[in-house]
Amino acid sequence: MKSKLFYLDLAICALWMVSLTCVRGLWTESVFVLSVLVILCRFVISLSLAHKEKRSWLPLLAYIPLTAVFLVKSRHNGIVDILDYTSALTSLEFTVSSRRVIGMSLVLWLLVLPYICYLYLLVRRQLVRTGLTWRELSGAILWRGRFEKTVSAMLSITLVTLLTGRSMNMSLCRVMCLTAVPLTYWLLCRYHRVKADKLWVLVMAMGIFWYAQVFAGAWRAVMLLVSFGLVAYVGTRLYRNIRNNLQVSVYVLYAGMILPSFAIGYNQYACMNYARDGFHGSFPYRGIIYITDDTRQLYGLRDRYGLIIEPEYERIQESGRVDDFVYLYILQKDGYNRYYNIFSDQYVHEPDIQPQLQHEVRNILEDYFTGHGNGYDDKGHITVTELSEGKTIADVRITMDGTPYLSYFGENFLAEDSVWLSSGEFLRNDSVRVRYSVKRSLSYAVNVPDDPSAKYRIYVRLATDSIPADSTLVGLAEKVAAATR
Repeated sequence: MKSKLFYLDLAICALWMVSLTCVRGLWTESVFVLSVLVILCRFVISLSLAHKEKRSWLPLLAYIPLTAVFLVKSRHNGIVDILDYTSALTSLEFTVSSRRVIGMSLVLWLLVLPYICYLYLLVRRQLVRTGLTWRELSGAILWRGRFEKTVSAMLSITLVTLLTGRSMNMSLCRVMCLTAVPLTYWLLCRYHRVKADKLWVLVMAMGIFWYAQVFAGAWRAVMLLVSFGLVAYVGTRLYRNIRNNLQVSVYVLYAGMILPSFAIGYNQYACMNYARDGFHGSFPYRGIIYITDDTRQLYGLRDRYGLIIEPEYERIQESGRVDDFVYLYILQKDGYNRYYNIFSDQYVHEPDIQPQLQHEVRNILEDYFTGHGNGYDDKGHITVTELSEGKTIADVRITMDGTPYLSYFGENFLAEDSVWLSSGEFLRNDSVRVRYSVKRSLSYAVNVPDDPSAKYRIYVRLATDSIPADSTLVGLAEKVAAATR
C-alpha cells in the first residue's frame, strides 16, 4: 500500500509538472527557472521520503521559499490549469464548488502532504540516516539511484515529447511519436533487468497511431484500437517477466494513449468523425488544426481538445497575428467571409449575409456559367439588398477559369458602375477591363416586388466577350427573386 501511495505521489507530481510546462509561454525567464526548481525540489522530497531519510528536512526547508516566491511571481500555479485541461479533454463542466474541492485537494497534496508525511514518520521514529549524501538531498538523487535515474529519464522523455507536440512541427512530432514509447519501454525493461524485445511492435503501433489522424469514423477507431492492442500485447510480455499488475497497466495506458497524444500535440480521440487535413497545423497556444469532412471535402477547425468550427467551409485562411500566433481565421463559404477569433472563441465582423439565400444565388450564377460555357475571365456579379435596412444580404462574385470559381474579396473584381440604376433599367459598357483582357458588360437592377412597397433590390452584372442579351439578366434576376420569397 505504501509503494502504491508513493507511485500515486509521483504521478500527481508528474501531472503538475506537465501542467506547469504547458503555460511556460506566458512566463518570464526568471519565473520559468523558479518553476523548474520548484518541480525538481518536489520530486527530491518524494524520493527522499521514500527512503525514509531523516535529513529530508533539507529539501523540505528549501521547498517553502521556492514555492512562495514562485506563487507570488507567477499568475499560473498549474493547479487551475489541471482542472481546465481535464474539463477540456473530458468535456465535463465543473461547478465552482467542485473546482474548489478538487483544487484545494491538489494544493494540500502537493504543498502540505510532504510535511505531514515527514512529521508522521518522525513521530513514529521510522526516519533513519540512509546512505544518501548532502549532494543527493540537494537534487543529485534524481540521477544517482537506479530507480531515480529511470524515473528522471522517463519524465524527461515526457517533457521533450510534450514540448515537441506543442511546437506543432510535424516532422519533429512524427519522430517523437515513433520513438518516445519504445524508448520508455526500453528504460522500464532496463530497470527490471529484462530483455526489451518486440520494440519493433511498438514502433509499428505508433506508426498506425500517427497515420490514423488522416482517417475518420470507423477507420480511425479501428486503427487506434489496433495501435492500443499492439501496446497491450507488448505489455503482456513484460508482465510475464516482472509480475507487476500496477506497473504494466499504467505503462499500457500511458504508452498506448497519453504519451503518443503528447507527441502529436492534441487529443486524437476527440472529433473521431473528422479527419485531419494532411498534417497541417498552426501554432497558437491552443494548437489549432484543420479538419475535413471526408464525405464533402469541407474544412473546419479544432483545437488540442475538440471541435471548435464544424467542417462546413470551402476554404479557411489565416489572417490576424499577435506575436506570431494566429488569432483570426477567415472562414469562406458560398462566396462570403466569416471571421473567427480563437482567443475570444467567437465570430467577429459578422456580415449581414443570409446563408441560405447566398447559397441559392451562388447556385443560380454557377449554373448559368456552367450551362453557357463562357470564356476565360468572364465574370458575373449578383447582389441582393434589403431596402428597409440597407443591408446586403447576398453578394456572389464568380469568375470563369475553365470552371466557375468564387471570388471572396471585392477588390479588383469589376469596377463599380458609374451611374445608379433604377428598377428595371439596363446599363451597357463595351470596355470593362479585367486582368488581361477587355470585356463587354451589361448591368441590370430590379426591385422585388417592382412597386413602391419593394422589399429587395436585385443587381445583376455580367462581363463577357460579347454583350449578353437583356433577357439573360432578366431571367437571372427572376430566379433570384424567387429565392427571396
